[in-house]
Amino acid sequence: MRYGRVAIIFVAIIALLAVGCGREKAGQEAPSPSPAKLQPGGQLIYGSMVEPNTLNPLLSDLLATAEVGSLIFNGLVKVNDKGEWLADLASDVPTLQNGGVSPDGLTVTYRLRPGVAWHDGTPLTSADVRFTWELIMNRKANVVSREGYDRISAVDTPDALTVVVRFRQYYAPFLTLFTTILPRHLLANVEDINKAAFNRAPVGTGPFRFKEWRLAEAIVLEANPAYFRGRPNLDGILYRVIPDGNIMLTQLKAGEVDIVSNVGMAYLDQVKAVSGVRAVMTPNMIWEHLDFNLDNALFQDAKVRQAIALALDRQGIIAGVVKGAASPAVGDQSPLSWAYNPALRAPARDVAAAKELLAQAGFKQGPDGVFAKAGRRLSFNLVTTAGNKTREAVANAIVQQLKEAGVEATVRLADVPVFFGDVLRARRFEAAMFAWVAGLDPDNASLWHSRNIPGAGNNYQGQNYAGWRNPEVDSLAEQGARLVDVGARRQAYFRIQELIVQEAPVIPLYFRSNVDAVRDTVVNYKPNPTQGGNLWNAVEWGLTKKR
Repeated sequence: MRYGRVAIIFVAIIALLAVGCGREKAGQEAPSPSPAKLQPGGQLIYGSMVEPNTLNPLLSDLLATAEVGSLIFNGLVKVNDKGEWLADLASDVPTLQNGGVSPDGLTVTYRLRPGVAWHDGTPLTSADVRFTWELIMNRKANVVSREGYDRISAVDTPDALTVVVRFRQYYAPFLTLFTTILPRHLLANVEDINKAAFNRAPVGTGPFRFKEWRLAEAIVLEANPAYFRGRPNLDGILYRVIPDGNIMLTQLKAGEVDIVSNVGMAYLDQVKAVSGVRAVMTPNMIWEHLDFNLDNALFQDAKVRQAIALALDRQGIIAGVVKGAASPAVGDQSPLSWAYNPALRAPARDVAAAKELLAQAGFKQGPDGVFAKAGRRLSFNLVTTAGNKTREAVANAIVQQLKEAGVEATVRLADVPVFFGDVLRARRFEAAMFAWVAGLDPDNASLWHSRNIPGAGNNYQGQNYAGWRNPEVDSLAEQGARLVDVGARRQAYFRIQELIVQEAPVIPLYFRSNVDAVRDTVVNYKPNPTQGGNLWNAVEWGLTKKR
């Protein structure tokens, strides 16, 4: 799972498994047990509906791989539950102020923590970081992404604890790189990393050591007594694979599982009714939105798009479909992001104003109530993913709301692989509804820059599926990606958010939350709304009652 950029595969997985919701109000959840009651030791059972396909995080975008990988491996830096960067294998986070970043941003220096060892006792050194970069850039390795790494010209290792990363061109989200460091001494001579035995029995530096993988059943991890932050409170974690939601619920009721992440909407009410279990809702950075195909004549006038935005009742959708567990979205940046523009507000529903805009755009309401212009009715298909009942219900609610404003829409469903692989990539849609995972860095040039409109000319690369062409946005996206000063970058992204509201190439609907089921016997569980993941502080987890 990538930190720095939007990740379609991650969205596709979450879309099928996770509930869409938003910022939870204080007082709606049972408080966590007091840490004072923690009893050292014990094994915590973590339930997952998906099994990893590998335990090498560089080779998979699966959430399950990222979760287990976060227990076994470390990166140079990591993200806490507030979206703040923390030093991990590095002794501090490099910045302009501490000299870790050069004024031009092209040189980043990391000082590694002394005394860190791999699970087999071999010391971690700067050579491991350089090896990890070389492995990622090896074209024979089926890594998830080389983005950002391909802008590095060299990784120097002047001594065992110093890493100097030299970029050939500035890469603003440089902290999102090197989130997993692999052991050189074990992998340097492996002929094919894609088939390496290491991928099923890894050795890392993290708080837990790999012990056993029971295929289709569980992954067993044990505490790393030599972990550089101190031995974990737990003796181990059993990552149990339970692909059936009903079985998961049964095991939760029976006390056979301690944590279940990404609880589906269908089970939310049942989870809330389980004695000794609390439903933890955590705002995340996944935003649901409706995209227009701007090459379609119906949507080329911004007034039409703005009218559709005004016809939507986001709060009604949140209250009626998502059970009040969501927050309206206004732009592409999450309120959790440092680049979020707090001055913007999602437009309230105003059907009369929507109709007035359509009239200004030259549309007239016909006898059937649907607006039309030059003989063409304002009617289109809204395509979305099949199998996600919540999303389907939201799409149907949108259809009904648009009908009241004289706009006709019909929901069309597509299987997830077809939707992401053909409908979006080939832009075979009139309007589409899906979700993006906002990255820790606000650079969304892949979504908005005109060069990233997929088509034959660029071999269908890029994710500007709407086809938004705005020279100012192109310039702002380019500036934001090359500016070293965070304040100047923030202003560039503020302006892009303003333009999204003004031109409505897409309509942001709402930001979701993760919903996790956590037994009251678990302490120090701090869900992470960022892509850092909920297991980011597992070294602190504990139990008040051991099995």
